[in-house]
Amino acid sequence: MAFSQAGRVIAQLLGVVILARLLSPSDFGVIAMAWLVTGFANIFHDCGTKAAVILRRELPSALLDSVFWLNVGIGVAIAILMALLAPVIAEAMGEAQLAKVLWLLALAFPIGSLGLVQQALLERASRFRSVALVECGAAWAGLTAVILAALAGWGVYSLVSQAIVGWIVLTGGLWAASMWRPAWRCSLALIREIAGFSGNLVGFEIVRYFARNIDTVLIGRFLGATDLGYYNLAYRLMIWPLQNTSEVAARALFPALSRVQEDKPRLRQASVRAAAATFLLTAPLSLGLFVLREPFVLAVMGERWLKVADLLFWLAPVCMVQSVGTTATLLFVSTGRTDVMFKFAVFSSVAVTCAIFVGLQWGVEGVAAAYCATALVLFWPNLALSFRLVDLSVIAFLRRLLPTLFTALLMALFVAAVAEHSAMLVQAQWARLLVLAALGAALYVAVSIFVQRPLLKDISVAFFFR
Repeated sequence: MAFSQAGRVIAQLLGVVILARLLSPSDFGVIAMAWLVTGFANIFHDCGTKAAVILRRELPSALLDSVFWLNVGIGVAIAILMALLAPVIAEAMGEAQLAKVLWLLALAFPIGSLGLVQQALLERASRFRSVALVECGAAWAGLTAVILAALAGWGVYSLVSQAIVGWIVLTGGLWAASMWRPAWRCSLALIREIAGFSGNLVGFEIVRYFARNIDTVLIGRFLGATDLGYYNLAYRLMIWPLQNTSEVAARALFPALSRVQEDKPRLRQASVRAAAATFLLTAPLSLGLFVLREPFVLAVMGERWLKVADLLFWLAPVCMVQSVGTTATLLFVSTGRTDVMFKFAVFSSVAVTCAIFVGLQWGVEGVAAAYCATALVLFWPNLALSFRLVDLSVIAFLRRLLPTLFTALLMALFVAAVAEHSAMLVQAQWARLLVLAALGAALYVAVSIFVQRPLLKDISVAFFFR
């Protein structure tokens, strides 16, 4: 999964660099509007059935057939609904071209729905090498398509071709990797068996989508586009380590935890070990971004973006907190208690919304501070609710993370001390950033080898001697 994510990230970055010279800003603006719509629609793409297939201990063939045709029906329904609403959405956003873009992007949903069960079965069997190869192949096929289309002068439709080609290659690859094929049957009774689990999971995703976007909506409405630009960039920098470490690990861990869902001691041990391993990466990345926020912004984005560094003061620590919180989500889903997860998500989203309304009184930095404070307040109850399912103490869990936190804090203090004097020794911002990052990484690795020897050995065994 890490290989897959790295391949997709490289393809995305390469695409941005190339397409920035071939397409206009208005093309990217139109597709950004379209992604806002498709991002919400994607929540309903499988209605939680993929996770249900992975979680179920017994999988009768009739259930798989039913889920397959349910997903196809949902994909077609989303495509039809999006096609019908496209003119209305385009008029509301003031962009006539958006309607045609949404009509074309709607095709991706029925195409993608054809491979959801195959993907679930591959992940259930922990065939992640096959999944990674297929996903990387789809990402690079989409990149090839968008570059060729942009060179041909397709404009914004070249970006549409990237999505369509990517889904076609992904679905075809999943069918090639999986031996399972659907039969012509669908049982509503079997679908109702997983409806409770899947419905709560979809509800959770809707609430999480709302919670992750309400700050953007409110900042744009009350503070304006400029402050929103600063905040959006800072938020994307904050969440990047989380998306590329904890969430990637969670995707690979879910099938493994599902297999031991009724064995509390094994589930407890596996979740703690997994959290400790991911925290080993997210802790230094989060604290490193916190300490080097000003050199990073100056080197990468320039002086006019310095306000992003002020926002990272509040947002960078949130990444570390949320990476640990991923363990709670894993336990909720792995034990089938998506009902508890959904209810807590509703409570959390209300708390976040109220905090952001309060923070707006102090501008965009107030919003960032409110978001940080809410994440810290909700951290303990989120863990406590999920850990009750496996009889795990929050204090015992956090004690396992203390060596990593100590090492990361030591690294951060060292880098902060060196940074105060580095400006006089190294003038170029890029060189200063690289030197500080290299020194911090070297210290963190060196101390971890001594402090975290059992954990590092555990990770090495998992990767190389499985």
